[in-house]
Amino acid sequence: MKSMAPKIFISYSHQDETFKDALVKMLAGLQRRGVIDAWQDRRIQPGEEWFKAIKQAFNECDMALLLVSADFIASRFINDEELPDLLKRREKEGMIIIPIIVRDCLWQSEPVLKDLQALPTDGKAVIKFSEATGERDQVWTEIAQAIEKRAREKASQKQRSDKL
Repeated sequence: MKSMAPKIFISYSHQDETFKDALVKMLAGLQRRGVIDAWQDRRIQPGEEWFKAIKQAFNECDMALLLVSADFIASRFINDEELPDLLKRREKEGMIIIPIIVRDCLWQSEPVLKDLQALPTDGKAVIKFSEATGERDQVWTEIAQAIEKRAREKASQKQRSDKL
């Protein structure tokens, strides 16, 4: 039987790998329980064609998480190869795209990003939340809860459309 777990594509700049790792860790329970199937480029196996693997992953995904920073915005690969296809799928198929602001940048000036509801709340960058006080863990938890809610909605949509 085909899994109903929504496939999630995580798009990020490698300069933001620590944020991607923190997100993946926060989503690990959802992944283990089959609520989501999160994909990121570190899942590419040795010997696999990396470009083909990335294209396949974002062609199969139900949701995309964009870890936004100045490095993300500056990435030619993200802007030329990932975002155009993801946005087309959003327009045609209603794919969910969630920007997660990890570091302060001019994301609200980006035509692609400015109209999408971003996380954390009010688009305050994750880096602004203190690790020492536990605020950062709290904000990652809130982000994970929002992703879980959208993933569960997407899974029930998939179930309904499979029954038709």
